[in-house]
Amino acid sequence: MTKPIIAGIILAILTALSPVSHADPRDFLWTYQYQTLGRGEAELESYTTLSAPQLDHMKGATSTELQIELEVGMSDRFDFAVYQVFEQNPEESLEYQGYKLRARYRLGEKGRWLLDPLFYLEYKGQPDFSQHAFEYKLILGRDLGNFTLSFNPILEMEWEDAAWEFKPEYAVGASWRSSRLLHLGIEVRGSETAHYIGPVVAHGHDGLWVALGSGFRFEGEDGASPEFQARLLMGFSVGSKR
Repeated sequence: MTKPIIAGIILAILTALSPVSHADPRDFLWTYQYQTLGRGEAELESYTTLSAPQLDHMKGATSTELQIELEVGMSDRFDFAVYQVFEQNPEESLEYQGYKLRARYRLGEKGRWLLDPLFYLEYKGQPDFSQHAFEYKLILGRDLGNFTLSFNPILEMEWEDAAWEFKPEYAVGASWRSSRLLHLGIEVRGSETAHYIGPVVAHGHDGLWVALGSGFRFEGEDGASPEFQARLLMGFSVGSKR
């Protein structure tokens, strides 16, 4: 039994033992939407990401990243999260890579602006404090009936070789709500090294939800970035303000 599966079982047990509360369901895998966790609520999220250098040679060459996130609603518009990050390269053991601290703040309720703005700040650290990185996102979202649109301009700052390196990125997502529990969408994302496009399927509501999708590289050089990525994202409510 693999470690990601074990982690999923543990999360499911925690869900069963926790009071029912409102979760922070996601329609996308790499694109953030205009939403924060409610005040006094808590959620546990699991990210499992597979990356293959070449789509036609995945066997024996695919790496896995596992992230476990604890997210807490600090107020009606502000939430805070702590991530623990693990990685498993081909034919190697799962190793601890570091941690992330994330804060989100939204300016108001949906529909107040043409594109509702949310501010996102993330710090990435390593166990030995040898490297530091910050990621800034401006999350712009809009709901149009059963459609959800989101755009994330991103700036990553990484301390490397005694200097700050700036890396602009972006992520865009569009989703259609076919029913209360099922959302179908597509994402486009990219950076200076590669650009990806892929479908995403999200299912669930409130205390338990899951999203699954992939990204196919349509621009970028071999060796500099994976040709294919797949991600499974699960969310479980683990606490309530009640």
